[in-house]
Amino acid sequence: MASTITSLGIASGNDFSSIVEELVKLKKQSVTRQTTKRSNANTIELSGVASLKSGLSTFKSTLTAFTENRDTVFNAKKITTSQAENANLFTVEAKDDASNADFQLGVVQLAKSEKLTQSFKNDDGFTNSFEAGKLTFDLGKDENGKDRSFSIDVSDGDTLETIRKRINSNDMGVTASLVKTSAGYSLSIDAGVTGDAASPLKITASDQKGGDGKTSLSSLGTDGNDLGSWTRTQKAQDAIITVDGQEVHSSSNTFDDNQVAGLKISVNKLSEAATAADTDAVSNKDGALLKTYNVKVATDSDTTADKIMSFVNGYNTLISSLTSLSKSNTYTDGVSNEDGGDLAGDGSVTSLKSTLQSMISGFTGSEEGMTIFDMGLKFNKDGTLSFYRDDFNSAMAKSPNAVANLFNDKDTGLFSKLDTYVNGYTKSSGILDQRTDLLNKEKSRIADQQTRDTETIEKYQAQLTKTYANLDSLMAGFSSSLSSLSSVLSSLPSSSSKS
Repeated sequence: MASTITSLGIASGNDFSSIVEELVKLKKQSVTRQTTKRSNANTIELSGVASLKSGLSTFKSTLTAFTENRDTVFNAKKITTSQAENANLFTVEAKDDASNADFQLGVVQLAKSEKLTQSFKNDDGFTNSFEAGKLTFDLGKDENGKDRSFSIDVSDGDTLETIRKRINSNDMGVTASLVKTSAGYSLSIDAGVTGDAASPLKITASDQKGGDGKTSLSSLGTDGNDLGSWTRTQKAQDAIITVDGQEVHSSSNTFDDNQVAGLKISVNKLSEAATAADTDAVSNKDGALLKTYNVKVATDSDTTADKIMSFVNGYNTLISSLTSLSKSNTYTDGVSNEDGGDLAGDGSVTSLKSTLQSMISGFTGSEEGMTIFDMGLKFNKDGTLSFYRDDFNSAMAKSPNAVANLFNDKDTGLFSKLDTYVNGYTKSSGILDQRTDLLNKEKSRIADQQTRDTETIEKYQAQLTKTYANLDSLMAGFSSSLSSLSSVLSSLPSSSSKS
């Protein structure tokens, strides 16, 4: 738009600038009224569609939490044990395919790694200074058949403290500890590999002759069977538990679901000592009686109910959003108050809301007569849902599989049906993306029209400016002529008539 003309009327003394401004203003209102209305409506509708997609996408995320976890979402388990609170003898974790169970568990033996200890006595002339060389630690092969070994270099004059630090820098799990006493030193090495099948630790020493008085590295060597100067203070062994009296072995202190179906059991301490009165007691390898503890794995209806509640909350949030978006404008004296939603009166929103409600209220499971209302869901007058947990828990206790299938069956479940329906709106190039594309094209057309409107107004203003500029010049010319004429007339001599 051209800038306001401020010089019009200077020549004639008339305020033509204000006249032009007012005429341009009236023209602008006339020309842009419809375009402005279209632009405002387009902006509001785009905002409404974006809000609609956001609300549906959030609800779909709620549904996805069910549909992508079909095997677990309705299979939550509650595990209880009879071990004393804070005893921490063992933990039990249910896997995805765990079944309800009730059994006695005893911790008979913990998995341990091999430990070797060697003493270095001052009375034997030990100077804590070693000849240079290399120590290689061999732990056999891992579960994949790869050799497990590492080496450390020992410099001439290195001490046990230095050697301990270098051993502990390995990534094979081998650890060394050193105790200094008045009699000398005690070096212990933990192989770090548990289980009966663990290979004995082998330490190979390669000496490079050092100075006099140095201790040979060979004193630290062992071939695994011939311990040399070492003493085996702990033998590697399996962990052993009993499940209803049957022994189960593990090379570590964890028993996976291949050993106890559907469960992961981790043991931390041995069972407490039992007496002859403990009818479920078991014996360890030394014949000592140990207690067993009851373990119950049961369906956790409360956790599952919490998940259903998340669906109800997600659905109610969506319904509230749809209601707000489609709220109609109110009117005062026939004039809209413009207080409705961004999609006020939009029939597609009303249809969407109605379809969702019908899909839920009319849904029937695979078992005859079973509906979502049997699961504790009820509709309120405003279209939202209420959830009655006790009714749901009763249904779960009676027929957990039927409940799971009603809600979450891959092909026929309510959540699958709702997910498919909502996805039609939210997916890329779906219903809402298509609508957004159309609105953006309309927005572009409106922008083009606004450009044309601006050009029309600018031409109109330029025309008016030219017309009034000419008028200003013309009136200025008239004024000058009149002024000249007046001057001539005033200079003429006056005359008087004689009687």
